[in-house]
Amino acid sequence: MSEGIKGRLKDMSLTDIIQVLHLSRRNAAVNIGSNEGAGRVFVENGGVIHAQFRELSGEAAFYHMLSWKDGEFEVEMDIKPQMRTISANVEALLLEGMKRIDETNKGGLDKERLFGIDERESLHLIKKLIELGILSKKEG
Repeated sequence: MSEGIKGRLKDMSLTDIIQVLHLSRRNAAVNIGSNEGAGRVFVENGGVIHAQFRELSGEAAFYHMLSWKDGEFEVEMDIKPQMRTISANVEALLLEGMKRIDETNKGGLDKERLFGIDERESLHLIKKLIELGILSKKEG
């Protein structure tokens, strides 16, 4: 099967996509885009082995894209990645990603640990999370 699937992240999250690919032990490239830009996650035999978003790669890129609530995705089946930047297993990646998102939602934001991004990117991300209703501003 070389045909992939397309959709919106609000209907099927990156977490859902990764879990399906993991359970079916597929090779694929997940192209994902939002108003922040476009990125790519590579899956080999069901395991996430590489992610790229702008200048970020590896787990930092993966965790950043995992936080997106809306955008578009396209899964290209039977794509082989050209590099490996992630060695953690899928369960550990998703658990850590959800933990980081949960910490963000609770306001315990440690920007460097969260996504490994610089101050400018952090401010942009925080603004977007507020706009999407994932974070809320504290008054006072």
